[in-house]
Amino acid sequence: MIVLMVLKFAWVATGLNLSPEANYVFKHPTLKTFIRPQRSSFFGFSVNLRTSSVIVGAPRAQSDSEYQRNINETGAIYKCSFANQPVCAPFRLDRQGNSDYEDPYQNLTEIRSQIKEHQMLGATVAGLGADDGWFVACAPRLKGWNGADARVFLHGICYLTEGVAAIDEPSHLYSIKPLRLKAEQRNYEGNFNYMYGELGFSLHVTDDGDQVLIGAPGVMTWRGTVVRYRRPKLGDTWNGSNVYVEADKARGLRHECVVPNPVKTNLTVYSYFGYAVSSARFLGTQGKLLYVASAPQAREQKGEVIIFDYINNKTAKEIQMKRHWTFVGEQFGEYFGYALMTEDFNSDGWPDLAIGAPFRSRTNDSDHGVVYVWLNFGQMNFELQIKLASTYELGGRFGTSLGKIGDVNRDGYGDIAIGAPFEGDGAVYIFHGSANGVKPSPSQRLVPFPAQSIVPPKQPHMFGHALSRGVDIDGNGFNDLAVGAPNGEAVYVFRAYPTVWIEARINSTKHVLPADGGSLDIALCWSTEYPGRIPFPVALQYTLDVDGQMGRATVMSNRTTPETGYEYVTVGVETLCLEHIVVVTASPATLYKPILIELKFDIAAWATPPKAGAHFCTHCAVLDPPHANRVQERILFKTGCQNDTCVADLKILSVRWTDIPAPFVVGSFKRGTFEVEIENAGENAYHPQLNFTVPAFLRAVDSTASKRNRSEPVDGRVGILCEVNGGLPLQNSAQIKHTLVFDLTQVWDVSAGITIHVQALSNGAEKSPEDNEREHVMDLAEFSHIEIVSKPSPREANLVSEAAPSLQNVTQLIKLHNIGPSALNGSLLHVDVPLTYTPAQPSTGGRKSCRIIRLSDINARSSYNDTPLEVKWIEPIAEHDFLQQPFDFHSPEQPNSLTPAGDTHDGGIVPSSSTVEQSDTSQKDPVDYDYFRLPQPFESRLARQKRSNLGLQPAVVPPLSSPQTDDLPPTRTVLFNCAQNHSTVECLQLLIPLPYFATGSAPVVVELQYRLDLAAIEACLEERQDIFEVKILSDVQKPTDERRETFRTAHKHLRTVVVRDASVSTPISIYVGSSFGGLLLLAVICYMMQRLGFFKRHMKQEMEKLHRESLAFEDDSNDMTNEEQHVSEV
Repeated sequence: MIVLMVLKFAWVATGLNLSPEANYVFKHPTLKTFIRPQRSSFFGFSVNLRTSSVIVGAPRAQSDSEYQRNINETGAIYKCSFANQPVCAPFRLDRQGNSDYEDPYQNLTEIRSQIKEHQMLGATVAGLGADDGWFVACAPRLKGWNGADARVFLHGICYLTEGVAAIDEPSHLYSIKPLRLKAEQRNYEGNFNYMYGELGFSLHVTDDGDQVLIGAPGVMTWRGTVVRYRRPKLGDTWNGSNVYVEADKARGLRHECVVPNPVKTNLTVYSYFGYAVSSARFLGTQGKLLYVASAPQAREQKGEVIIFDYINNKTAKEIQMKRHWTFVGEQFGEYFGYALMTEDFNSDGWPDLAIGAPFRSRTNDSDHGVVYVWLNFGQMNFELQIKLASTYELGGRFGTSLGKIGDVNRDGYGDIAIGAPFEGDGAVYIFHGSANGVKPSPSQRLVPFPAQSIVPPKQPHMFGHALSRGVDIDGNGFNDLAVGAPNGEAVYVFRAYPTVWIEARINSTKHVLPADGGSLDIALCWSTEYPGRIPFPVALQYTLDVDGQMGRATVMSNRTTPETGYEYVTVGVETLCLEHIVVVTASPATLYKPILIELKFDIAAWATPPKAGAHFCTHCAVLDPPHANRVQERILFKTGCQNDTCVADLKILSVRWTDIPAPFVVGSFKRGTFEVEIENAGENAYHPQLNFTVPAFLRAVDSTASKRNRSEPVDGRVGILCEVNGGLPLQNSAQIKHTLVFDLTQVWDVSAGITIHVQALSNGAEKSPEDNEREHVMDLAEFSHIEIVSKPSPREANLVSEAAPSLQNVTQLIKLHNIGPSALNGSLLHVDVPLTYTPAQPSTGGRKSCRIIRLSDINARSSYNDTPLEVKWIEPIAEHDFLQQPFDFHSPEQPNSLTPAGDTHDGGIVPSSSTVEQSDTSQKDPVDYDYFRLPQPFESRLARQKRSNLGLQPAVVPPLSSPQTDDLPPTRTVLFNCAQNHSTVECLQLLIPLPYFATGSAPVVVELQYRLDLAAIEACLEERQDIFEVKILSDVQKPTDERRETFRTAHKHLRTVVVRDASVSTPISIYVGSSFGGLLLLAVICYMMQRLGFFKRHMKQEMEKLHRESLAFEDDSNDMTNEEQHVSEV
């Protein structure tokens, strides 16, 4: 997981070009209202910055309109002009009071009553920066009521004007209120539909300025939806049950509102979809405009953000939302998607996405907040680049608002403003973009200065709760920013200072001096570049140091060094050079240490923006920090050379990658070391250097960054100039090795390879320049291990009595995992579903065919990274009003042996009966992408062999894994699959184009739902067969790699076993008769055995006899003893 936190002391950064204090501060105007305010008006809850003013929403303000004198907290819109600062005037969109147009005797189609108490007008405002552009403001809690049952509806309303010049009567005011239709207040199931939609909860005007996105998170039991408003051209209007068009005949235009059904987008209740909205051309600047919205309560309150498009589903006769990508939150209750912003942070031409989650906690006791930044690497292949956060220990709610400020410093990369309204009185962080995305540390932290605030309220000012777009209000070419503080009832406007790029260099007439020293002429030159394209003079202060440590050089020109230690110069559009003479006195002991000339410069103190105060310095500028403000030049001493100019003979002996095998498998290594071995066969080579020309995606990451320079990209390649041998001369016969470590994580295009051109340079002449250059090309390869796991549920089923249901529901879950090392591109997943079974040699004679799975019983959905995968569709059939999916039917005839017959290629089977039908679907809109259901009439067309319209040649079916039947008796088992069997199986093949499948990412998931016809299975089982094995086989196919050299697949296909129950084939009378016969036979056997003496116990009888004899013997002994005793007594 990528988690990069803001540096601890980042908030005390000196900043870049936004003024450290607000240059304009607007406060809630003091107006005579009919109801006395009891709390903050929330002036600054929303802001829209224009070139001449800032439009401010105050959703809890009291009205000063006569018609609204009895309405509490209607909310208000104010226009604050820069010309009349600091005065703000009401921008009146609605003067009317509550209205009751409901008449039970009139058959009105929509609810016309309006209850404006606590309607929160001004909760959202939006628009671009031009004064004549669209301006939209919403009241999401505007209510209507039904006169019949006095029920209150929370519809919401939005107002659109064409420009903001007039404040009392805005130009062409139009009310957007599509949720008021009576027929749509509840859906057919009785659930809430439009009743509590809260239209205007979020608001966004597209960058083109001709569409408005309006969030309505309460639609359809708070599933939520995104309403789109536009003014279509003639012939461009979409027809549908959820498209509402209102014509303006006087102006010759039409107002169109689309209210998509969120159920068709697989959103659950209480998801709050539409909580935040935005848009961008995620498929490139020339691509189609796509939309993005958040559902912070979805996914069990982890939240999700969806990139989607509006499609015209002519089958359903409505406009639906089609998912393209889904982002999912990480922490329960973090409100993932509270704020959204699109911007090209790395300037690669693909818009990126920032997602705020202000309730994310680091310690589970405070709402710290975080902002996720997802980079778009083309074709909506998003990767999480960074998680931005502040170090504020309490609940600052970082990420509550995201400001689309554009490229505020004009360095070519989009920037972002992030609000944390509960960091004290609030704070706003400015983060700059770069070639690698958003930088981890902010350049500025804006806070409201106490002198600019009104009397502090009991609660924080909430500075940063609202952020405007970046708009250039003063014409200096740099965007400015407006920040709302609703609890402080103030709006702050920060102007941006212009940045300037200064390129300095030191030109010297000599680069090598004799051993006894001498003199040379140097010129200090500055040239300027103005990112804002508005030139102005720049005052610089600089210092020149010549061999300061050794003291061997003296500058022999008139130099005035004030007490500050700086010299000053003013640079304009033309390059400015100052010449100096330098005299050098050499010492034999220090000949190998060059003369170091160093120039340091910066903006002069009086031309630097002030660190405090609201005054804007019109002649001040900011030096862009990424451009160096220090340059150096080294002058070497000539030793061991015959002439004044040393003639070196540099030669590149070898170039190689030391730790990467060839070809390089993309993804197998994150870093690689490139080694260059050079030799000098001539005189000493002073200031030796290596110039690498490499692809722009290669970035050197070793620790010697200070000793190399990287040029700007030209035609996809950059130059890297490296210092060799520590800057010391390379003597005769010396050989050295120089290495560069490159980051290989951005390598992905295997067709180009990695070409590195190396050139050896020095300050002297070159004897043999032809051997100073070498080029190395490393071939690239890709390889992916794909694991396919297919599991059905249930795994077992029984054929039971006729009274039981004859259909068995089965869910097949297929998961694809990319083990790596490379990503998988341009691949297809095909799933073979067996439909019809025909025994090879039926015992009843003839051939009978059993339909085990019907097409109408098949449902399927697939997704990757929680985004449904699009399945291409063919055009509708004329006689049926439905769309069909381009399945590939094939009926492989298999002989009795397990070896496939027919034409083969690389072990695969090519059905000879297959035909190809190409259908143009470019003008067809696919139906719902979450689920597709094949209609019943399609079964009659099973005999037609169809091929997918994916623009491929007839697919070579790769060898699927053979069914494992070792644990099933072969003579009693029927194999029902599309691979190897002894019978004819008619199959349906589902093809799913896979997106860019990254290594280690979430799996591709396919869920099939179908039903097994148990009665058909029973009818097709022979007398000796009682096991029917059903197996859905799947595999990955790559049209550009039929030999499977770039990927391998491992399969685990589990089966569903249908077993014939013994109770089905054996009547109960047989069990009863068998039991009775068995008991009778047992009785006869027992009687015979008894008569034969089998049950006599001979041993027991012998024991009893011995016992009786023993007793008789004892009696005789006793008698004899008594007789002898008697004789003795006598």
